[in-house]
Amino acid sequence: MVVQIEIASVINRVARRIIKSSQIFIAATCAVLWCSAANAELQAALSNTVIEELDSVQLAVRDLGTRQSETPDLSALETDFHVLGVNTSSQYRFVNGRAQSWVDYQITLQPKRTGELLIPPIRIGRQKTNTLRLSVRQLSLQMRQKVANLVFYELELSSKSVYVQSQLLLTRRLVYADGVQLFGGHLAKPELPGAQVVELGEGSSSVVQRNGQSHGSFEQRYAIFPAQSGLLTIPSDSVTASVRVLDGTSTSRKTVRVSTEEKHIKVKPIPPEYPADQPWLPAVALTATQRFEPSLIKDFGVGDTLQRNVNIRVTGNSGASLPPLKLSLPESEFKTYSQPTQISDNAIGDHLVGSRVETLDIVPIVPGALGLPGTDITWWNTDTESLMTTSLDDRALIVVGDAITAINPSTPAAQSIRPDAEAQLGGTIRTNNNGLTLWRGLIAFVMLAAMATLWVRRSGRNQRPDRPSPVTAQAGESISQQAPTLKALTAAAKNAPPSLLRQQLGLYLCAMTALPNRPALQAFRHTSAVAHDLIEALDATCYGNGNFNDDQRRNMVEALKRFSQTQKHPPKTNAPLLPPLYSD
Repeated sequence: MVVQIEIASVINRVARRIIKSSQIFIAATCAVLWCSAANAELQAALSNTVIEELDSVQLAVRDLGTRQSETPDLSALETDFHVLGVNTSSQYRFVNGRAQSWVDYQITLQPKRTGELLIPPIRIGRQKTNTLRLSVRQLSLQMRQKVANLVFYELELSSKSVYVQSQLLLTRRLVYADGVQLFGGHLAKPELPGAQVVELGEGSSSVVQRNGQSHGSFEQRYAIFPAQSGLLTIPSDSVTASVRVLDGTSTSRKTVRVSTEEKHIKVKPIPPEYPADQPWLPAVALTATQRFEPSLIKDFGVGDTLQRNVNIRVTGNSGASLPPLKLSLPESEFKTYSQPTQISDNAIGDHLVGSRVETLDIVPIVPGALGLPGTDITWWNTDTESLMTTSLDDRALIVVGDAITAINPSTPAAQSIRPDAEAQLGGTIRTNNNGLTLWRGLIAFVMLAAMATLWVRRSGRNQRPDRPSPVTAQAGESISQQAPTLKALTAAAKNAPPSLLRQQLGLYLCAMTALPNRPALQAFRHTSAVAHDLIEALDATCYGNGNFNDDQRRNMVEALKRFSQTQKHPPKTNAPLLPPLYSD
């Protein structure tokens, strides 16, 4: 019982102490918060109240009673001062039960003029500083000239006027003496509303001579393209530098602000002598070249692919300014396939150089001497201010082979035109049907007799093997692939792509007839009307807009079997072969 009483007494004493400590802590916290609120204010002071016009001054602002920094409103200073920089720092201290916190703002100012200047109140949050006074003394003319020779900008323009959408060259050169320190980097690319600005290469540093003294130099060049006529303004821009100046026997360092001049350029409209039906294209120079792959020296066959590559290069403008070329070809002579146009710019040299590359795949579908027309590109020479024309020459192409007819593969050629509906030149011709029938019978009898004679003469010859042997090159052609067997060609005719089927068919016919490719195809074509229609349909599918369907594939298999049998068992005859009655 005594032990329990003693434990309860200890617990009560500890509880009284905890309550007393909590009351003290709450009171101290309230006092600190009340002191912070009471001391919350803005304090402002200048590092100097009298300076020279090239000197800078520090404006120190302390915001008491806070630890949170804010962005000060410095717009009121822009009238009389350059704001060179703003630094912010914060501190917090708790000493002897008293808390203190503040935020310091260090604002570096440079006056824009001399005389008595007022630093207006600066707002930070809900508070404002007091108005301060600053006296700015004027430098002597000798000191001013000495500073001006230490660091300065040179500005050059390629012309005092420029045509709309043409190139104007701007060169900015910062020249500085030994011991000059630059702050904030070099000038940024000009931002000109209503004009496109392209930076030409990277800035270059060098050593130049000015007033008999060696100076460092940093140069940057730009190409400016005004979008509309009128007056173009290139605004002034500036950088800050620190220079070391010798004044008598003492040396001092002064902060100067180096600015470029504001320039006004007249932008001229499109000249009236420029053709109204041509796109406006101002430039310093323009060239056009074309290249063919393969070369046009060799003869081309119907269905072969020729690639035409045209490169237009413009100096003093961008590749996007070049209009599309007019290089259309007649659809009755060519199939054309355009590749994506390539447009690029080169901004490394003294001018902006743009290029436009157009590539066209050309497939001739008829034989003969075909023309590849060129084109003319109209442009305005900004150097000579004269109208210019750059031309692409016309070229000729010799094509050999048979024309590709874009027929409807699903309709047999024999049924496409009715004999009785065929138009006659000069009107309707009346014929003697009885006499025509007699002549037809006589011609048919002669043809049957000739075919029987040929079959008798060839019936005793050795049969050719089903697998064709390799064929030697004839008439300047060569066969680099193994000819397929009839079985392999029959399988290809059922499901192979039309282009592969035509290739395999040519190899097989060359081996069977011992003839080059084109004569071998002609021999197969003349065997029957079905074979003729199949070759036409296959060519139209490979080089035109046709479709080699399943019925035609089955007919191809049957025609190949009949042709193979004819080549194995040719008829014997002593009479020479008669030419076809009707030529293709």
